[in-house]
Amino acid sequence: MLDSVLALVAPHICLQCKSEGSPWCAACRITAPLAAERCYRCHALSDGGRTCKHCRSASPLYSVQAATRYEGCAKQLIWKLKFDRAKAAAETLAVVIAARATLTADTILVPVPTSTSHVRQRGYDQVVLTTRHLARQTGREYASALMRLGQQQQHTTTRAQRLTQLTHAYVVPHPELIAGQHVVLVDDVITTGATLEAAARAVKAAGAKRVSAIVFAQA
Repeated sequence: MLDSVLALVAPHICLQCKSEGSPWCAACRITAPLAAERCYRCHALSDGGRTCKHCRSASPLYSVQAATRYEGCAKQLIWKLKFDRAKAAAETLAVVIAARATLTADTILVPVPTSTSHVRQRGYDQVVLTTRHLARQTGREYASALMRLGQQQQHTTTRAQRLTQLTHAYVVPHPELIAGQHVVLVDDVITTGATLEAAARAVKAAGAKRVSAIVFAQA
């Protein structure tokens, strides 16, 4: 309710055309560049972002779809959501993902949780907000099935360092929520893919039948 009141008093300004009403208006966000459909690990072109046959044996992820590239207004939007308390941007991320990602009817959307230190700083988890909006927009089931342990920051580390830090970073407290299901992990950005892999392994260990992922932006 507070966000709605603030939007009336100080309307959001489109990052691209500067019109009022949305952090990134409908006319502008359709111009966002498409992300390449590729294997997230080796970057080989792959329909639907499926993990290629060479990387499949080492990855718990069936596919990773990205809505756009991590550049321009898409990058600015994520920064506003993470660091400028622009919570309305979460709905915009969800709108773009919903328009560009393919979600089968049997999927369960599960957010990849942000570290608790960042949640305390921001007052919210931006990925949880985005996933809830996405579930409402697509009519897909939502489950807050993952819990994150530890406080390590990932944005300045290499893939090897991330994999080491994230080995036991995620747990599934209630496996019955996802056992035997097709889980689609949701995140804002993919860089090395280490975070998604760690989350996917936890979900697979909890009994998920298949684990895919969708993200807003591909770095």
